[in-house]
Amino acid sequence: MRTFITGLLVTAALTLAAAPVLAHHSLAAEFDENAPVTLIGVITKIEWINPHAYLHVDVADQAGKVTTWSLETFPPSTLRRGGLTKETLGLGQKVTLLAFKARRGEALAFLRKITFADGHELVIWLGDPEQASKVK
Repeated sequence: MRTFITGLLVTAALTLAAAPVLAHHSLAAEFDENAPVTLIGVITKIEWINPHAYLHVDVADQAGKVTTWSLETFPPSTLRRGGLTKETLGLGQKVTLLAFKARRGEALAFLRKITFADGHELVIWLGDPEQASKVK
């Protein structure tokens, strides 16, 4: 019985220790890089939190119906190193976004590029800089 309880405690400890690793998802598991979406809207909320920052944007369709899209992106520290801050985004600012749709089919996407109202763009990507420069 003592061996059984010890085994059970060890199993529970290992399961709890592995939970943070299992909780983190890959980009490809959550988002479809073959399903880009361009969104034009107004920033309504910024969640500058770890492990991923979120940008919420109200997007109106052709009929005028507004949908709030949530755009996941990299951690705040990574965004700051790339030149993006919470203040740069600015609530109420109109932006054009290129993102990859969530596989779940909801109004959720992974942010790839922001074009600000003044025309300047910021590509948000890790990896091959050649691929980042080819974003359209």
